[in-house]
Amino acid sequence: MAVDRLLFPRPDTDRVYVVKTPVDGTCEACGATDLARHPVANYLGPRMVIKCQQCFHHASVTRPEPEDNWPAWRSPAHDWPASRVG
Repeated sequence: MAVDRLLFPRPDTDRVYVVKTPVDGTCEACGATDLARHPVANYLGPRMVIKCQQCFHHASVTRPEPEDNWPAWRSPAHDWPASRVG
């Protein structure tokens, strides 16, 4: 894990936004072909979703991979196995 996941400078832009990566496929709910993959934070914790950009239907919800860099503030020990001590 790189140090850049732990230390972040103040943003130099007025707005903070997420990059939505276009994905091939068709929405099951409305039939649109405008799908995008992006990170979200919800009650289950950090997740990567593929969502229809027309009706906002969730086509897929998965746990982030290390290359997704989400969440950026994740503990460096996040992937370590738990011990009996805690």
